Amino acid sequence: MPAPFLLALFMCLFSFTTPCLAARDNKVSVILPFADNDHPPHYLVNDQGEITGGIEADILKAVFSDMAVEFSYIQLKRAAILLQQERYHCISPTPEELRGQAGYYESREFLSIYYNRVMVLASSPFSVNSLASLHDKRLLAFLGASKYLGDDYADLVKRNSRQYREFTHLSMAIPMLFLKRVDALVMDKNVFMYHANKQEYDVFHGKDKVLFYDFFPPSRFTLMCKNKALIDDFDASMKKLRLSGELSKIIERNVNARR
Repeated sequence: MPAPFLLALFMCLFSFTTPCLAARDNKVSVILPFADNDHPPHYLVNDQGEITGGIEADILKAVFSDMAVEFSYIQLKRAAILLQQERYHCISPTPEELRGQAGYYESREFLSIYYNRVMVLASSPFSVNSLASLHDKRLLAFLGASKYLGDDYADLVKRNSRQYREFTHLSMAIPMLFLKRVDALVMDKNVFMYHANKQEYDVFHGKDKVLFYDFFPPSRFTLMCKNKALIDDFDASMKKLRLSGELSKIIERNVNARR
């Protein structure tokens, strides 16, 4: 048996923090959790249910360009458990319950930043100057919005006198605005643009022109791994991508894609 293999095997058997798969196969497996029953935002999924691309996936492939990167999209409730069982190397967003625990390493750089907006048709017969002005409007928001968007938004949901819903299928939610079945959508702007482009809506001109209202701070998400070396590589590579402008190009390619 070759000496290098024996050394790798010894390291795997006696290491409690580094997954053996990364050491032997030069692979990194990443969980990209999602909260709803549809495909996660931005991800491109083939007929076998495998992630083949998308914003976060494309960023991670660029970051770990010298490794084979495998993605799995898994419902949020199961994702943290699978990381704890060391069935995967990394996860993003970082599970709150694992943050700060020994043996779990969190990035300094952000993998994804979500810019949640209120979106209404420019032709709508009402003006929006605050969240409070939406109290009598039909609202459709991303799943969990009432928990994640702060006290003012939670209060708006409680006081809404018309109809408030949170969607579970992005592909069905986007047309609701253009068909005027809701008065406003609440979701990440890039997610909206990606799916609106796929469905061939021109959100900048004509009858489908959309106005975007910014009432929420950005939501920033890190990467967590069981292997500190992977986190160090991620932070160094993400900084290079950001400073070189390549990160912006990856995001722009995905948001503007018509697939």
